[in-house]
Amino acid sequence: MATALVGLLALGVGFTVVAVVGLFRLPDVYSRAHATSKSETLGALLALAAAAVAFDGPTTAKVAVLALFLLVTSPTAAHAIVRSAHDQGVPPWTRDRADAPGTDDPGGGRP
Repeated sequence: MATALVGLLALGVGFTVVAVVGLFRLPDVYSRAHATSKSETLGALLALAAAAVAFDGPTTAKVAVLALFLLVTSPTAAHAIVRSAHDQGVPPWTRDRADAPGTDDPGGGRP
């Protein structure tokens, strides 16, 4: 049981670190939302699975409800953020705009 707990926690932390790296390294809101919604959801679900392994009994049912809530709300929130950015006219990052003169920002010189 201790090996499963440590393994689940290590995987959860690993995926969360990937999400943080994606948040800081990726150039625009669209790719950042993709990195964080996928990796962070999986990292949090693995951490909740570790909690379910650590605490037996009625706590496992509570953790399962939390995992279901997270599985539904995290991708939905990422979709809402990306849709809002699209509705506001935020252009996606492209190599053409990033290489254009006078565009120092990763958003590609959005006016």
